[in-house]
Amino acid sequence: MLQPAPHPLPMKFLFFSPHAIADSCSGAARALQALFEALQELGHRCHILTGVVTDGKSELFDKALTTAPTTVFQIKDSDRTVPVRQFRLHGVEHILAGGAALSWQEMKAFDDTVLRHMFLDIFRKFDPDVVLTYGGFPCNYFAGQHAMAHGRKSVLFAASDTYRVPTDFIHVNTVAAISEALAVKLRPVTTAPIVALKALTKTKDVKSAARVPEFITFLNPSLPKGVKLAAAIVAECQKRGRPYKFLFVESRGTRAEVMHLCPELASCTNLFFAANITNIRAVYERTAILLYPSLWFETAGMAPIECNANGIPVLAHNIGGIPLMMDGAGFLFEPPPAMVEKWDAPPPKDDVAQWIAIIDRLHEDPAFLADAARRAAEADARYDLPKLARKFVDALA
Repeated sequence: MLQPAPHPLPMKFLFFSPHAIADSCSGAARALQALFEALQELGHRCHILTGVVTDGKSELFDKALTTAPTTVFQIKDSDRTVPVRQFRLHGVEHILAGGAALSWQEMKAFDDTVLRHMFLDIFRKFDPDVVLTYGGFPCNYFAGQHAMAHGRKSVLFAASDTYRVPTDFIHVNTVAAISEALAVKLRPVTTAPIVALKALTKTKDVKSAARVPEFITFLNPSLPKGVKLAAAIVAECQKRGRPYKFLFVESRGTRAEVMHLCPELASCTNLFFAANITNIRAVYERTAILLYPSLWFETAGMAPIECNANGIPVLAHNIGGIPLMMDGAGFLFEPPPAMVEKWDAPPPKDDVAQWIAIIDRLHEDPAFLADAARRAAEADARYDLPKLARKFVDALA
């Protein structure tokens, strides 16, 4: 029987996108950073070239900007220059072209042109085996088609279900989907082979040595993440005189936005806010329960995996790839159809009561809590980031 040829080592991976990977607000960016770290630990080489688009205010991106520019990039016949920074993030080489963070809507033709020129320069020098892109920017299509024209693998890292027509895949010959749930949605749309992964995170970096759980935590409080339901739970717990403390951790969703969307929280003394933080371990150290009431098609989500690593029970909606990430741990609730259709719809009282009933039991029934911790530990033991990285490499062979 013919045996597959061994993978050449080291393979060289070049990631390219206007979206900065040094962005603690973006789950997709954090997942890619974890993937590149795992690939390097397997003996491969990874370079990351990005612009300065971010999902929101990011402590990690601000820290990256403290690195002094290594050089400036100037396009021929133009008097404009762009600062270029080079730094290592957990051992992975980053090249960041641009100054202050932009939203994707603010990106100009000049920024796109600079990134294309830099990509061609690095592609020639680094000579990658694989080019990865994500985000659907015009220069991503340019980079992927250039890679394929030179006989290289071009991979789309798909972390959302925004890729919905065949032309979204004309620049790639492989798709890496962040979950099997997303892969199911993409297979009818593209003929490119799809490798289904899982949320990618280095659980050892978020696992707390000594936890002091005191908060019921909600990350990224925004409408698609289910802030209206979380707010209703907070308000109802105060109304019922429950002694619980809630912590909303800002990301794309901010305190100002929460208070605008949920004015009933103004009178809640049981709610606290924390700014976006790169060191999520510090949040998990203080978290007793995590609320994860997403209403959109959550393709994956690393928070359930990270909570499993810390023995934290997760209460979540049964939607998208969330059940796959929880892997038998936590507690799943069916999302209210009206809220799935309209994220700012009022939460049904019965649904709020169901969530609070589980919260109450976790606080009052030690055996129930111990069983939740056991299921989290078992799911954590099954999670294997290096294995996922090897699966990704195997798909490229």
